[in-house]
Amino acid sequence: MKKENLFGLIFYLLVFGIAILYGFTVLQNHFQYSYFSKTNPAILFYGLYIIGSVFAGVLVAGLLEGLGHLLGAKVGGYNIISFCLFYFTFYKNEGKWKFKFAGYDGLTGETKIVPNYKKKNRPNPYPFILYGSFFNAAFIAIALYLFFSWNKSDTRWVTDIAYLCLTMAIVVFLIFIYNIIPIKLDSLTDGYLLTKAKNIDSFNKTLEANNVGEVVYSDESGESKGEPAADHFIPEVALTDVYLKLANEEYDEVFNLLSKIDEVADELTVKGALSAKAQYIYAYIFAKDKQEVISFYEDKVSFALRRELSNSNFLPVIRTYLLTAGVLDGSLSECLLACKKVVKAYKAVPNNLRHAEVVLFNRALNKVKEVHPKWEELDNYQLYE
Repeated sequence: MKKENLFGLIFYLLVFGIAILYGFTVLQNHFQYSYFSKTNPAILFYGLYIIGSVFAGVLVAGLLEGLGHLLGAKVGGYNIISFCLFYFTFYKNEGKWKFKFAGYDGLTGETKIVPNYKKKNRPNPYPFILYGSFFNAAFIAIALYLFFSWNKSDTRWVTDIAYLCLTMAIVVFLIFIYNIIPIKLDSLTDGYLLTKAKNIDSFNKTLEANNVGEVVYSDESGESKGEPAADHFIPEVALTDVYLKLANEEYDEVFNLLSKIDEVADELTVKGALSAKAQYIYAYIFAKDKQEVISFYEDKVSFALRRELSNSNFLPVIRTYLLTAGVLDGSLSECLLACKKVVKAYKAVPNNLRHAEVVLFNRALNKVKEVHPKWEELDNYQLYE
């Protein structure tokens, strides 16, 4: 189990424990004084009341987090290119805002931003990272104030509202704690982003590398004003270079960059780390002879990693899995499963990497068809810009 997944599991177990303790102490005591104790069946209606309170807390936490990110991005000097709340995503495409349903990836880290050097010479990420937590902290304070003001009321429905506020405050507090822990968890949190933002210029360079087509510059040079120290290696920026060097078949340079990335792999997100591994496997298949590739695949690519490759919806990983499934495992069905995910995955590729990704995917597809010329089912999956 990965370290970030372990930390996430520990947190969820802690939340479960707190929920059980809260339910069998505070809420059990409140039940006899609530309006719902007079209904029939009382347990059912009170259970729905608790579920509604928890859902309201999660919704408020997500809304405030998203609002904080939006406002913080504007204050800090960034342009917003994508905003996602739960599964509802608004994103910019060719200058126009569009809507889609996207995969849920936690309550935090779902607002994508890019530096706007025309607005600020050195955009500051701290408002973007911290405003959501400030808003949630303010909500907790207000909810607790309302609870202590109303929980002694002689009117049952007023005490129910008081305990609704308390339950929401606890839910938001738990999400708040999860969000500000300064370590890598199973989703991208503001606490982890805060550790990345210590070097502001490097943070902005990372955003710029991933979305260079969206960055607004203060002049026509296309260069940002803030430059990280020359000796500061930024793995996300290096991963962008890997794309371009792979497309140009500069495999020695790819291996060199990926070895440097591997030395600081802990700085990458889960998706970034998996992408680096996938890019390495992809390059190895094209750069080495067949026997070397077979030995490498059997000895170095674990079954756990193969499972990760097969389950990913990230295009660099999908095309690598297409290669391994076709060239090494000889499985047409797995190749077709990979190909069917490509169009949707391509839409999530940053604009500045789309041309390279088309080249790389089609190269992988052609490699598989070269090894298995009778697999005519793959003929319709060529990718186009």
